[in-house]
Amino acid sequence: MKWFIQHFEKLISSFAFAVMLIMVIINVISRYFFGHSFSYTEEIAFMGFTYCVFFGVCILYKNHALIAIDVIVDRLPPHARHAAKIFNFALLTIANMYFIYLSTKLSIGAWVRPTAALRIPYTFIDMSAAAAFVLLTLYSARFLIDAVRGKEAASTTPE
Repeated sequence: MKWFIQHFEKLISSFAFAVMLIMVIINVISRYFFGHSFSYTEEIAFMGFTYCVFFGVCILYKNHALIAIDVIVDRLPPHARHAAKIFNFALLTIANMYFIYLSTKLSIGAWVRPTAALRIPYTFIDMSAAAAFVLLTLYSARFLIDAVRGKEAASTTPE
């Protein structure tokens, strides 16, 4: 269970990417052999894309692998650098909480708008953002607590 919780974002993002890829391949093959495409494959691929992207951002943020320009912060004295880190994570926590509100509002409002082919509410597509912002808020709060306690965050460099 602990492994599942630690790799939750990877599982969702990987599954969504696989679904997206399969739907695109089905669409390409059907165009090539049958001369037309299935309309539902685009909707499913789009849904897979949104989940893949939002949960992919969660993976990157969790591992501190997002691009950051730290030129000014790196030149600050250690005490000011620590204060900037605390301010940064506090601001990100608040911003992500606000994004939860906005994306939840969007998801609820999308219930009355069905997709063209499958006729499922856009809520199921839009709630990928709300779920991702919940995770980003939890990570931001954890990073904020670690920064206040003076723990150095483990950074993953993509190079």
